Amino acid sequence: MQVTAERKQADLGAFGLGRLLIPALPPLTTVVNVAEDAVSPFGFKIAGVTSNLTGSTVTQSGPPNAYDVDLGSTNPSNGDSITYRFTLPDGSSESITMTATTSTNPGPNQFTIGATSDVTASNLQGALAAAVGKLADTSLTAASAMAAANDFFGNPPQRVAGSPLTSATGFVAGTAADTVSWYIGESGTDPARGTATAQVDPSISVSYGVRAEEQGIRWVVQNVAALAAMTFSQSDPNAAARSMALDQRVAAALDVPPGTQKVEDIEAELAGAQVTLAAATDRHIQTKSTLADMLGQIEGISNEDVASKIMALQTTLQASMQTTSLLFRTSLVNYI
Repeated sequence: MQVTAERKQADLGAFGLGRLLIPALPPLTTVVNVAEDAVSPFGFKIAGVTSNLTGSTVTQSGPPNAYDVDLGSTNPSNGDSITYRFTLPDGSSESITMTATTSTNPGPNQFTIGATSDVTASNLQGALAAAVGKLADTSLTAASAMAAANDFFGNPPQRVAGSPLTSATGFVAGTAADTVSWYIGESGTDPARGTATAQVDPSISVSYGVRAEEQGIRWVVQNVAALAAMTFSQSDPNAAARSMALDQRVAAALDVPPGTQKVEDIEAELAGAQVTLAAATDRHIQTKSTLADMLGQIEGISNEDVASKIMALQTTLQASMQTTSLLFRTSLVNYI
């Protein structure tokens, strides 16, 4: 939870606006400025601004990335809008559309059209800051938790660097002295299956090794960890929206995006090794049966068969010897 808390501070910034600067406007100013506070991996990144406010112009500058929206001398019309698009730390995207209204009691993401364009610009700035603050406290906080989980489950784990954390611009690798490692097992560049092999046939071996840091396993653990690290208060008006934003991200992540290893992929590889092992076991059983039959034919003859064969051999030898003896005593006298 500490890594998540540190990352949240770095992503929200000192003003809770997702590291965006939205300065209040001095009198008679018609330009609303939104800028990233630094070049860093933290907070909102402005992906673009699209305006259909009557008479307005949009200018981009940076780095750090910044957008000026100048209302000029013409007030927008009722219903005109401007959209700010943002990229969040987990790679997701969000947008805020601010709509002009003649109402003096504007609703969420609305701003009141003033008597002059500079008053309108000031109203837009205030409403935009409020909308960005809410988005930061909901979607950005959820995205920050997802990014923090990815940071922590890296190898080595990454921590926000610098102080104060609210103005950090980079990371530092965690060490055993300041960071608990979630995985302390063997980490090699070779395939995980190859960490354990067995010879199951004279020419066949199976690989069945597994590492807990494999992407398929780590992916599940880190996303569940992101969910577990977040806390919600019933008194927090943004808690429900923040929880929904996190749930949506975790659900999408656990569905496993294309190109990411799944636990099922690991299971399939282990199942393949199991099938090979089962096939080898069947062959070994058949071979054992065949050898047992051969051995039985050699060693399994009965005593009666042995005696009978010995008697037959004895009779044959005796007849042969008698014949040989008779031939030995044969002479011409005996023949006549």
